[in-house]
Amino acid sequence: MTELTKEVINSMEELINRVQSVISSRVVAENNQIAEIHVLADNSRNAKQIARDVQSVLMAEFKVDVNYKIISVAQIETSGRFFNDERIAFTNLTFANNGVNLEATVTLTKGSEIYEGVYKGVNTERNRNRIIVNATLECVSKILPEDHNLILEDVDIYSFAKKRIAVVAVTHATPQNEELLVGSSIVKKDDGEALIKATLDALNRRVISILDN
Repeated sequence: MTELTKEVINSMEELINRVQSVISSRVVAENNQIAEIHVLADNSRNAKQIARDVQSVLMAEFKVDVNYKIISVAQIETSGRFFNDERIAFTNLTFANNGVNLEATVTLTKGSEIYEGVYKGVNTERNRNRIIVNATLECVSKILPEDHNLILEDVDIYSFAKKRIAVVAVTHATPQNEELLVGSSIVKKDDGEALIKATLDALNRRVISILDN
């Protein structure tokens, strides 16, 4: 049995807070036993399913078997804010190459929604990186309102701390303002995936902020 110290309880609450739809949580312990778990969640999922998920993650991480009946789930109405907290994620990258031109197709997801962006350009080694990022920007632009524009300023892959790092700079422009957003990602599998993830690193926080307003 895991000793329910304050640190362990805090870790449990942090884990529960990562369950889909959960906003916050509180674990109450008595005599080294979990007596109550209080969860505040949005209304995007069934309360019983959220309770089952809480039960499952505690068993998987802490080997604690909690009766789901001691888990109380309070749900609040939301107007989209918590859905918008879902970050855009990379799904797939494909190429069509006819020798002279290269066409990149990027697939991204945000929650249950799937978005696809396509961009074509002259097939050179350096321009390949720009094609990938521009295809990503085409994809993200479909998520944003029409008056928000994304312009690629620069992209490169650098050697740093014995790693290869993809760095992307994008201007976000509206009729009222423009700002430079910069993101980075370590190259782990291939350059293309790192370039897309660097682009999303630059944009995700801003996209969430825009959709929340």
